[in-house]
Amino acid sequence: MDMNQLIVEQRITPLVNRYEIYEVSNGTKGAMISFVEQKRLAFKEEIHFYTDKTKQSLAFRVKAEKVMDVHGKFLVTDDSGNVIGWTRKAFKASLLRSTWQLSNNQQQMTVTEKSQAFAIFRRVWGFMPFIGDLPFVFKYHFIFQDETGATAAEYIKTTRLRDHYELHPINHELLDTFDWRILAAQCVLLDALQDR
Repeated sequence: MDMNQLIVEQRITPLVNRYEIYEVSNGTKGAMISFVEQKRLAFKEEIHFYTDKTKQSLAFRVKAEKVMDVHGKFLVTDDSGNVIGWTRKAFKASLLRSTWQLSNNQQQMTVTEKSQAFAIFRRVWGFMPFIGDLPFVFKYHFIFQDETGATAAEYIKTTRLRDHYELHPINHELLDTFDWRILAAQCVLLDALQDR
């Protein structure tokens, strides 16, 4: 069982954002380790990650550091409210290629779209008449890199029409310094707040 290799699946519903996060065991999807279900309008300020679909037990939460500051820093806290890490979008760098900074309060990683050409194509797609209103069926690909530029993990969309992703470790030694909850928070934000 690898807690830093995650599968994230979004379920399409009209009124809520719903994500299911699974561990990976022996290379296949294992048990669900977290569940998110929240009304769309309330999604950007605070996100509750539960241990399962009953939503009886909170695993962790992600909340904007400042109220109504949905473009700033997001704190990842445990079920008692202790900050275990944070993430924020790097808006200047994101003009050409979506980029986030991720931290476990001691070390940082950069999360970036792997291909700048693909990132530009995705932006152009959104402005094309008629075509821009169609679903973007190409697969997204992000890389997690440490401060030296070494790749710790890749986050890949595994399906074209559904939002299913896998966080795949490349360097376990680098990735293991980050709590799985911080990684899961970043994975969900890459889908929920990318405005894609």
